[in-house]
This record gives sequence, C-alpha cells and structure tokens, in this order.
Amino acid sequence: MEIVLQLLTEQTITIAKSVEATYQYATNLEHFAEWFPGVLSIESANTLEHGQRGKEYLETIVVPLKGKRKIKICVKEAEFGKVFITEGEFAPLMPRMEIRFLATGAESCSVTWRMFSRNDGFLFKSTLLHLFRSVLRKRAAVGIKRLQQNLEKRP
Repeated sequence: MEIVLQLLTEQTITIAKSVEATYQYATNLEHFAEWFPGVLSIESANTLEHGQRGKEYLETIVVPLKGKRKIKICVKEAEFGKVFITEGEFAPLMPRMEIRFLATGAESCSVTWRMFSRNDGFLFKSTLLHLFRSVLRKRAAVGIKRLQQNLEKRP
C-alpha cells in the first residue's frame, strides 16, 4: 500500500555558501537544534557518518501538555549535494523531512526544506493536520532563515 504524503510546509532560500558546505552542515542533524525552532537537541543514535542512509538520531522536542519527548529519526535517502530525506517516529504526525540542494554558483546554493506527514488517516486529516501545518509553517519560515544566517557566518 502506497503512503500518501500530506505536505505541511515548504520553504526555499538562497544561501551564500557552496552547496557542499551547506549540505554537510544541514545533513549533520546534530546542528538541527541550532537553526530549527522547537527542537531542544539531537544526538546520534548509531555510529554511521552524518548524511548517510541509515544514520539514526534521537531528537528531543517539547510536546504541548506532554512535556519533553524523544523521537527516533532515520535518514531514508541521502545524495551528496542534492537531497536529504528523514522520517521520524512521532505519532500522530509521522514526519518526513526533505531538504533539496541546488548549486547556483561556486559559493551559493538554493535550499528547499519541506515537511510532510506520512499519516493519511481520515481522523488525522480532519482534526490535527491543520494545526500541525500552521505550527510547522511558522517554524520553517524562521528555521530556513536561521540556517542561512548560521551558514553565511561560518568561515
């Protein structure tokens, strides 16, 4: 059975850094809390290198009314300088993050950050999808700008 992804948000920005440097920073999810709001921390959960398929992380977030939660994140696809896709085990959202990279010059690139839900259930779509979409759109708008700022100030 094919999973129908629900697009929650999409943000694109141009960064004045090479696609290689941008990819290396953005795909090391131990940096994710530095630029994406709502993430307290992320730590490696296995010994694979960052930016590799199968790399696992534990992400700590705060869930309203429930407190801190750890979410297992797994890299599902990674192609250096082009694409990075993860999936998290966080019900009911069941997130899928996609980051696409495109070199626009020797020292610039375009980054498109998208978040999807893998939950295609009627109850989720009719009750919680709109709330998650609203929250993540706001966070993504801030996050993508922070990613740009963090990268552009790095040597």
